[in-house]
Amino acid sequence: MSIKAGTYSFDENTGKIQVYTFKEGMLSAVAHDLLLDVTRFKVNLNIPSDDLSSATINAAIPANALKVVCAMKDGQQQNDTLKEKDKSEIDEATNNDVLHSKKYPTISFQSTGVGKNNAGYHITGKLTLHGVTNTIEFDCELTGENTPKGSVDLMQKEYGIKPYKALLGALKVKNNITVAFSFPLK
Repeated sequence: MSIKAGTYSFDENTGKIQVYTFKEGMLSAVAHDLLLDVTRFKVNLNIPSDDLSSATINAAIPANALKVVCAMKDGQQQNDTLKEKDKSEIDEATNNDVLHSKKYPTISFQSTGVGKNNAGYHITGKLTLHGVTNTIEFDCELTGENTPKGSVDLMQKEYGIKPYKALLGALKVKNNITVAFSFPLK
């Protein structure tokens, strides 16, 4: 299965981007892994011909568009664990203390290479986050529903981000986060 030539545009109404954070520290037993939704974004995919080497992917995400959905435990959503006040406080800390969204308002991705592999597609590109640009690579599969989906692991410190911590470091978010995406083609 492959993606047909064409131009595709996705946003929060036609696709999904989610961020997973993980806890650590002495008090991690009372903390939560988190699932966050990216509530606003634009992704453009341009495949000019059947030759994927000329395909391009561009994405723009407002840094303040991450919102807590729920706590996670053993990979399962815990929808009743966090109160709305808790979610709001985490959102505020994420925007102000972690991503510094007023200073770095946009997260962007620009592909530099797209190719086929055994899983589907291998994508290389430049991710700009928190004012730092790094090259990233990740795989994407095309599901039976004609939906490209995949994930990429990022290390916050590689982007100058200090992972959130509280209670003198007894509770903190791990350096690595996972960003997952799904974009149904219509």
